[in-house]
Amino acid sequence: MGKGRKPKPTAILKAQGTYDASRHKNRLEADGTPTQPSIQSANETFDWLVKKLDDLGVVAEVDAMALQMLSDAWEDYQVARAVVKEQGPTYATTTAQGDLMWRPRPEVSMMNAAWSKVEKMMVQFGLTASSRAKIETQEKIETLDDLLE
Repeated sequence: MGKGRKPKPTAILKAQGTYDASRHKNRLEADGTPTQPSIQSANETFDWLVKKLDDLGVVAEVDAMALQMLSDAWEDYQVARAVVKEQGPTYATTTAQGDLMWRPRPEVSMMNAAWSKVEKMMVQFGLTASSRAKIETQEKIETLDDLLE
């Protein structure tokens, strides 16, 4: 049996006139207009994520490793993407017979692998519109002890 449909973001429900306060009242709401991120180090990304997720009340101390993995994968994606944007997705090489052959740049597969990792981790933290729609606001968790109480 499948997981079912992804939930629609609250803003879309409201725009469609299908928002039901009794069913959707505790959902996280969008908190502003996104700006295009610049290339950041993994540490800068980690700090940014911690602040944003802490503001939403959806991060705990035990999330540090997962957030670092997300930050590292995001940095890997950005670095590979910068190379692809600058040099293109392919490069020319000469075959043993002397013919010109075009090959995919290695950074393309590196970028795609990093994107897969980022995408999976973003969903885990409610960082996409549909995954955020699943999150209900609740008491803020500060430490592992708070989680276990």
